[in-house]
Amino acid sequence: MRLVPSQVLNCESAAERTIFGYLAEIGFSSYDIGLHSLNIGHHEYKRWGEADFFIISRRGILLLEVKGGRVACKDGIWEFTNRNDETSRKREGPAEQAKSAYFSLEKNYLHPKFYRELKGVPCGWAVVFTDIPRFASDGSTLLPEHPDEITAYEEDCKGHNSFRKFLSGAYDHWASKQRNPVDLPPEIVRAIASSLRPNFEQVPSLNSQLREVEQRLYQFTDEQYEKLDAISENDRILVTGGAGTGKTFVAAACARYEAAEGRSVLFITRSHYLATFLANQGLPDDVTVMTIEELPQSLDNGQKWDVVIVDEGQDLCSLECLDLVDGVLEGGWERGRWRWFGDPNYQVSPSFPVDQDCLDYLKSHGVATSLKNNIRNAGKIVEAIKLLAGADVGKPSSRPDSGTVDLQLVENENEILPRAALAVRKWLSDNDELQRNSIALLVSNRTDAEKAVELLSAKSVRAETLSKRALGGSPRDCVLVATVEDFKGLERPLVCVAGLGAREFASSAYKAISRANHALVLVATRSSVAELTEKAASGGAGGN
Repeated sequence: MRLVPSQVLNCESAAERTIFGYLAEIGFSSYDIGLHSLNIGHHEYKRWGEADFFIISRRGILLLEVKGGRVACKDGIWEFTNRNDETSRKREGPAEQAKSAYFSLEKNYLHPKFYRELKGVPCGWAVVFTDIPRFASDGSTLLPEHPDEITAYEEDCKGHNSFRKFLSGAYDHWASKQRNPVDLPPEIVRAIASSLRPNFEQVPSLNSQLREVEQRLYQFTDEQYEKLDAISENDRILVTGGAGTGKTFVAAACARYEAAEGRSVLFITRSHYLATFLANQGLPDDVTVMTIEELPQSLDNGQKWDVVIVDEGQDLCSLECLDLVDGVLEGGWERGRWRWFGDPNYQVSPSFPVDQDCLDYLKSHGVATSLKNNIRNAGKIVEAIKLLAGADVGKPSSRPDSGTVDLQLVENENEILPRAALAVRKWLSDNDELQRNSIALLVSNRTDAEKAVELLSAKSVRAETLSKRALGGSPRDCVLVATVEDFKGLERPLVCVAGLGAREFASSAYKAISRANHALVLVATRSSVAELTEKAASGGAGGN
């Protein structure tokens, strides 16, 4: 059957890994799907439940609770002992865990959407003990309260054939509960899997500064799922998308999946700040995050990686950069395994010159695809980017009228920073619960960044300039002040942009405005905004 995700991610259970391997080898039809580590948000007893496996097949629906190591029940207390002889105790046994998880799933997810489609379909749960025998040495059943038909033991887990036999028996058990059992057609199997997939294949938001630990997770969109599937099927691929389409988000997921397959991964970007941020996102040990400037030393040491993932690739599209990467990638650009993520709006935002011959070279050796939906910016912010920078950043996933954009015009440059500091202070004074670290103030240069911190401090607003320290570890309770250029690849829910620089207004507008998730304040001179809108209206800002 097809397993989602296709690799085991962040799972330390040897028992679950064993069952994962068996399920990949078996199935009851060509369209069976198995979901691994399904998070159930509205659990009956817990804030967040988790089912080890959820099988959606022609035969019906089956939730599996998998337990490895030794298991025993003494005086109503369950004891679970792992291979390191560490014992944990719980009042709720595996059968109750599976049962409550299944009914939570049925009540909150299956019945609201698929009640009619599931009439007559065998549905239920089963428990799998990979390391304990069915019978004790005296012939008695070790776990008498667990019905044999829906309980797998050591002998059922010897291989995929014996495990398939157990699953078939479990389906027979739940089919006997139906008056006229029916099969699940392929379109319903796919619809249920598609509906449930976002509840388990979740990746922490790239910007850990937006939330406290356990506060918020971003979910993949359907488009991103499609791209991940396309990426996994190709050794060499270019993924393009405007700011906000989730390129770095997908790139980080690719790194996790490649590492889960046992490959060594090099994740390259140009920005030191983005590299520091990514290195603090809990990527697997087999993923090395590095800037292009650090690559020559690895090349000199003869170090090579199985996979290279390039983020912000438009900033690394030169012969020198391509040669460096070619030297550290097994097989090089022409025969190696690589994923290149870049922004097609480099004409609008040319931080570094793009060598078109180099880009054409990559396209000649890889499959090209694109991300078209904007997942980061609220609808009004997407419109502001189009209006002021003339750039296409994709269709917003949120409502067109979502978010806020406040354009504050001033006559002189020296009015910009004080007005921006007032805007930041107003955000905080209007909402006592607003986290300071949810705000970024973006300026044109580092001198202005230092001045902005002083202005905010004078208004009793704690702030700090962008640094590796500011991006590391747990969120810091400070407004983050950075130059527009340094903040590339990062984001905040609320962004105040203080000026558009002395030239290249469209480039500054594109890089700055696209960093905001939900709310934007842009403080700029009337003359700079007038020039921007005139260019955008005439198509002079470029972009594709």
